[in-house]
Amino acid sequence: MRDLHRGRGGPPEDETRAHHRLDRLPPRRRFDEVECTISHLLRHPHPALKGRRYGEALLQGLAARGIGPGRDGVLEIGGGTGHIAECALRGAAGPFTRVRWISVDLSPRLLIAQRQRLLANRSGDVAASREARRAWRGIRADAVALPIRRLDGLLLANEVVADLPVQRGANTGAIELIREIARLLAPSAAAVVVEFGGDFPPSPIELGAGAGAGRHVEWSIDFRQLREAARGAGLDVEQVPLHELLEADLSVRCASYTDLWRLRRFARCEVFAAPASEVRRRFPWLSRLLLLELPPLGSPRWPDALAKGGFAQLFQALILRQPGLVFR
Repeated sequence: MRDLHRGRGGPPEDETRAHHRLDRLPPRRRFDEVECTISHLLRHPHPALKGRRYGEALLQGLAARGIGPGRDGVLEIGGGTGHIAECALRGAAGPFTRVRWISVDLSPRLLIAQRQRLLANRSGDVAASREARRAWRGIRADAVALPIRRLDGLLLANEVVADLPVQRGANTGAIELIREIARLLAPSAAAVVVEFGGDFPPSPIELGAGAGAGRHVEWSIDFRQLREAARGAGLDVEQVPLHELLEADLSVRCASYTDLWRLRRFARCEVFAAPASEVRRRFPWLSRLLLLELPPLGSPRWPDALAKGGFAQLFQALILRQPGLVFR
């Protein structure tokens, strides 16, 4: 893995950037307890996604909109622990199945976690392991200074731009990324930015686990600013609610992060949006005692009962392409 993060010169480093560059929190704890993303909650096959994993549903949804891997495959910014990349390397990801995949991340711990997940030979299939080693590469770099000259494929930033800087009410870091995307997209390439927000000013959300572990601030995205920046950079812009892109069944009831937080105080369970029937079957007494809500996926109380909105209301996918192209 190459390390291309910024040096010490220049203005003071953004606190959230420094947090991700230096944080030593174990990756599993980070996503279970600090920043539990939609993709983390839906990382296993789920009935709300027609039995697919989040990564499979996302990549298939993009393929249905005429977006493909091109000649270069996928450049993923902030790949977490590698679940989406795993869907491409070992799952059913349509035209993205087993394509070249480059993961860019500022966190050395997360890059190691991705490498361990994606290059592990769990099945004993030597040929598959060799293929994964040829397909995947990890680069330590900054999202707003990508070490790529040109990309003929897909640039994917899934639930990561909320970590980028905000100044004077503007998502400055996310806007910088949009300009980077415009710089490197080849004529047939596309980029997809998935995040929470809407047509309103960014607001801070402080995240952290017990005793302050992993504490940092994320910001909601003002999608008006990103659309304006993209059009100003000459890109065609399409904004789609994330649940539409995933073709998610919003009526399926499942565990919210709030339910899981309550449940994990008394029992051992995986942080996963398990269907309500499964939760009640495994924990019949605790489900009643703790008054687990297990809301529909489309409820504003999923995934977080304390938030101002949920998955169906706040999560968007911004699809960016070079102008004048017709995808079939």
